[in-house]
Amino acid sequence: MAGWTRERIVEAAKKADRKGNGPLSLSDFCRRCKIHDYYIYRLFPEGGWTEIRQLAGIARHPRDKDPMSDEQLLQEFHRVILKLGALPSWPRFAFLATVSSKTMQKRFGSRGRLLERYRDWLEKNEPASPLLPLVRAQAKPEPVATASPAKVLPIVPQAAKGAGVVFGSPMEFRGLRHAPTNEHGVIYLFGMVSSELGLIVEAIQSAYPDCEAKRCIDRKEDRWQRVRIEFEFTSNNFRAHGHDPAGCDLIVCWEHDWRECPLEVIELRSVVERLNNKRYLGQAS
Repeated sequence: MAGWTRERIVEAAKKADRKGNGPLSLSDFCRRCKIHDYYIYRLFPEGGWTEIRQLAGIARHPRDKDPMSDEQLLQEFHRVILKLGALPSWPRFAFLATVSSKTMQKRFGSRGRLLERYRDWLEKNEPASPLLPLVRAQAKPEPVATASPAKVLPIVPQAAKGAGVVFGSPMEFRGLRHAPTNEHGVIYLFGMVSSELGLIVEAIQSAYPDCEAKRCIDRKEDRWQRVRIEFEFTSNNFRAHGHDPAGCDLIVCWEHDWRECPLEVIELRSVVERLNNKRYLGQAS
C-alpha cells in the first residue's frame, strides 16, 4: 500500500490541514499528499474520510459529502453488478465500488439481507431486469435460531496440510473443477475462454511477454491488431516481477489486486462469474 498506514494518513492529514487556509477536503488531501482515496477506504473501511477528520481534529469541509442514503447505496450496488456482470463477493465489491463493503454491511447487515433489499429495489425500479431470477434465488431469509439448536459440524472442516497437490476453491467451470492457484492455472483457464474474450492466440512463449495474440479493432472492416499478453496469478505480481509495462499491452490474471495498474487487465475470476451467470440466466429464461 505504498507504505501508507492508518497512523501515517492521520498525521499527513494534520500537516495538510495546518498548511491550508481553511477546512481540508478529501480531494484536497489526496491531491496534496499524492494518495489515492483507495487507501483511505481500505485502511478506514467503516468511517473513511469522516473518521480521519475526527482523528486528526479537522473541521468538516462544505464540499465533503453527507452519508449516502439507502437508495444511493443500492444504486451503487447495482452499478457494480452491471459492471462486473455478476453478483459480487465482498472483496470484489470493495475493489470496484465508491463505498466500502463495511458501509454496506453496517447499513444492511448480512449479504442475504442486502440481497433481499436489492431484490425489492430491482422489483420496484427495474422489474424487467434479467438479474431478478438470480437475485431472488440467492436472497433467501436468514435461518432463525431455535431454543435448543442442534450442534452442526462445519460443512468443510479445515484439516492440516499434508503431502500432495493443493487445489483452489471448487468452481466446476466446464472442464476445470477448481480455481487456479498459480500462473499455470491462469494460462490453462485463459485457453478455455480466449475465443470468448475476442482474442486469437498466435504464440505462447517462455520469454516476456508470455503471449502474442490479435484482437479485432474494427468489426465493420474486419481489422485486427497485435496484443502482447503477460500471464500472472495476481495482477500485482507483474510489478513484483519487475516487468516493463512498455513491453506489454494486457495482463491476464486470476485476481486483479493492483488498482493503480497502468495496463489493461482481464481478471479471469470475473470472467468465470460472468459466464456462469449468463448460463444461469439463460436456463432461467
